[in-house]
Amino acid sequence: MSITREYNVPLSTLSTFRIGGIAREVVTVTTEDDLAEVFRLMPQGQKWFLLGGGSNIVFPDGDLDMTLIRPKILGIRLEHDIELVVGSGEIWDSVVAFAVENDLSGIETLSWIPGTAGATPVQNVGAYGTEISDVLTSLRAFDLWTKSIVTFSNKDCKFGYRDSIFKHGGKGRYVITEITLALSRELPDVPQYPGVADYLAEHNIRAASLVDIRSAIIAIRTKKLPDPKEVASVGSFFKNTFVSIEKANQLRAEYPTLAIYGIDEKTAKVGTGSLIDTMGWKGKRIGNFSLYKGNAMVIVNEGAGTRAELGDVVRQIQNAVHEKYGISIEPEPELLVF
Repeated sequence: MSITREYNVPLSTLSTFRIGGIAREVVTVTTEDDLAEVFRLMPQGQKWFLLGGGSNIVFPDGDLDMTLIRPKILGIRLEHDIELVVGSGEIWDSVVAFAVENDLSGIETLSWIPGTAGATPVQNVGAYGTEISDVLTSLRAFDLWTKSIVTFSNKDCKFGYRDSIFKHGGKGRYVITEITLALSRELPDVPQYPGVADYLAEHNIRAASLVDIRSAIIAIRTKKLPDPKEVASVGSFFKNTFVSIEKANQLRAEYPTLAIYGIDEKTAKVGTGSLIDTMGWKGKRIGNFSLYKGNAMVIVNEGAGTRAELGDVVRQIQNAVHEKYGISIEPEPELLVF
């Protein structure tokens, strides 16, 4: 057994947003057997929460009478030439780097996304036209109800936009321990996004390799998103918004600078960052928080922010967006409550 227990841990050290009181107990496990043992020994009725890299969670103020469980189940192995089997505790960007170094395409556009591999199916992480659901074939998880390891197919995960069964019916029941990704040996198409094209042109790259695409994505993300080691944030705080084509056309006519992408003949996606930016709020300071100067989707904790104050800031942004555009925007990170 390799179970590590820590007590009275400041929550601000466990989240890149650096908010929160004190965690009663933090338990780190490195194997599926350890995980089963932790839940076997846990007192009945004890509340618990699964913690990955802390880059998509906002903790509450005050003390947290809850056991935080951190799976550090590691390992990346290649099977059947194109399948990556990955332990849930692996740093996600290390997984992408491994794939690119081994000439495997399919997740290169998901470069530089913080967090662990096990968290990617929960949120159905996506960027630049790719989602984890496009490549995930199956995953293993510990089922708290049956106290056994179960396997989910892609379909079982019920993926949606930044959504999965693990945020709804499976929340509090399953702990992901391993994911399997089916990648490709084919060179992918270059993502059709202006930033990627600009990077390739600037570096005089005509036939982009996997390394080139990954480098472009990293360059764009580091420019638009702050380094969580230096700036307290959880990356993009709001989800992008889907609207009808009619609404999209109305917005284009009134606000030509908005980032609007057609999804199909009925639906379009609106970049929430462009909504906030067009209001002139990029870089705006609101109490102990601000909207990041490089990306209006990012809320920054300037050092003394609390969860209560953050709630007021989020509502202020949501109300302003709705009043100007008639659009409701939703937070992307998990807002943990007691």
